[in-house]
Amino acid sequence: MTGPPAYFRSSQLARQQRKVAYLLLAPAVIILLALAIYPLIYAGTLSFRVDPLYNPKVARFIGWRNFTDLFEDSRFWTSIQLTLSWAFIVVVIQMVLGFLLAIMLDSKIRGSGLLRSLILIPVFISPVAMGLNWRFIFEPVTGLANWILSNGLGFEKYSWLSHVDTALTTLMLVDCWQWTPFVALILLAGMQSISPEIVEAARLDRIRGIKFYIKIVLPLIRPVIMVVILIRLVDEIRMFDLNYIMTEGGPGSSTLLASTYDYTIFKHGHLGLMAACGFLILLLINGVVGIFLNTLYRSEKAARQENIS
Repeated sequence: MTGPPAYFRSSQLARQQRKVAYLLLAPAVIILLALAIYPLIYAGTLSFRVDPLYNPKVARFIGWRNFTDLFEDSRFWTSIQLTLSWAFIVVVIQMVLGFLLAIMLDSKIRGSGLLRSLILIPVFISPVAMGLNWRFIFEPVTGLANWILSNGLGFEKYSWLSHVDTALTTLMLVDCWQWTPFVALILLAGMQSISPEIVEAARLDRIRGIKFYIKIVLPLIRPVIMVVILIRLVDEIRMFDLNYIMTEGGPGSSTLLASTYDYTIFKHGHLGLMAACGFLILLLINGVVGIFLNTLYRSEKAARQENIS
């Protein structure tokens, strides 16, 4: 007697492999459904309801009322405008400083390996712990910043986080201190992935120094730069922890970013309004990402057409 045909055995093996693949994927799918899909659907339904946290008995469906209330709230629009301005300014600063730091790390200086390890320390610090530490540093009476100003430089002490003129700038300083090293190391990895033949050809053409990085390195690591900008833009738009720990959106609304504004709604117990605001922030992030990716696609397409012609 002969066994089953070869095609039958192969199809049976393929079915068994699919079953094993489904079993291995099942835990990840269940976790994704429990932690991402279900909360998203629940928040979507919640955004069309009035659902007070402190009085759930009066919860009911109200349609688009939460969204219209947000559109009529000037603080909401102020937080959106401030968030977009914050994201643009901070990402530009981080990219410029990160590129300069990457150039320094790319040069063959003594101790560059140790320096690469040390500059990563801010990235791994918990945002809450970092926010508390920097809030103590800028504390108006006994903070380190004012101690240096008064005792070291002879200036008067200043309340950095309590003045409209300096609160947002101080937050930007702290955020750039934490995330510029991350940008620098990603750009450094892109620089070191450039072919040695290209580097040698540039040296033979006497393209050196900052001219080498502008004319040769920047065009070659452009995809890496775009990815880093996209990651940082998304992170900055949804910024919450540092903002809330250091200023809670104050003084007034001078540092009230969108996520912090959403949390203030939650503190007042308006769960439906909070969910609606969260969805609008999500749409804002998707819109920025969509515009960015569309611009990137068009520029890449134009560059390919230029090369072909």
